[in-house]
Amino acid sequence: HRINKVFMGTGDVYSAVVAGAWVRGRDFKWSAQLAADFTLKCIDKTFSDPDHWYGVKFETALADLMKAINE
Repeated sequence: HRINKVFMGTGDVYSAVVAGAWVRGRDFKWSAQLAADFTLKCIDKTFSDPDHWYGVKFETALADLMKAINE
């Protein structure tokens, strides 16, 4: 879905997750989907904090990311 707001760093988050999952042996399609889901989760968490104005809040979603990669 489309989000009508700019979030700096989402490309960096996405590419880091794709590369990390792929290096850990996941196939590329799975890695790309995980990255898209994670990036969206980061954006959603950022929306919930009106005081956060730059970038996305990826730190609060890292535990979920690691769980998904290790499943």
